[in-house]
Amino acid sequence: MNAPLSAEDRTAIEVLVTSLETAWNAGDADAFAAPFTDDTDFVNIRAEHFRGRAAVAAGHAGIFRSVYAGSMNRYTVEAARLLGPDFALVHVHAVLDVPSGPLAGRHRALFSMVLTRVAPGWQIASFHNTMQPPAPGRE
Repeated sequence: MNAPLSAEDRTAIEVLVTSLETAWNAGDADAFAAPFTDDTDFVNIRAEHFRGRAAVAAGHAGIFRSVYAGSMNRYTVEAARLLGPDFALVHVHAVLDVPSGPLAGRHRALFSMVLTRVAPGWQIASFHNTMQPPAPGRE
């Protein structure tokens, strides 16, 4: 079914993505994990596979205290489409600025999410993050 999203669904998904960005920038692991399903699958940029909302929260609590402390992320929805009446595929560009430490600098990534519709909106059933290699001349 590769159907376009309704305006209402597109807005709800953009709000979800904004909530992830806001939570990251606040260093709030619980808020970051909140839109994930209880049994979510999360693959990070190092190909580590975490299962469950609690694992997503714990992992982010650790990185918010260490390598990504004080970092700021900017998310931009690249594409979103329905896979079925209650499932959506979303691709998001991320630009991460890390102020200090071993990962200091600007990093770019692309993540994909499979969302499932639940009352009252959408939740993340699967999340896969991929780091983009630095391009020559790119900041």
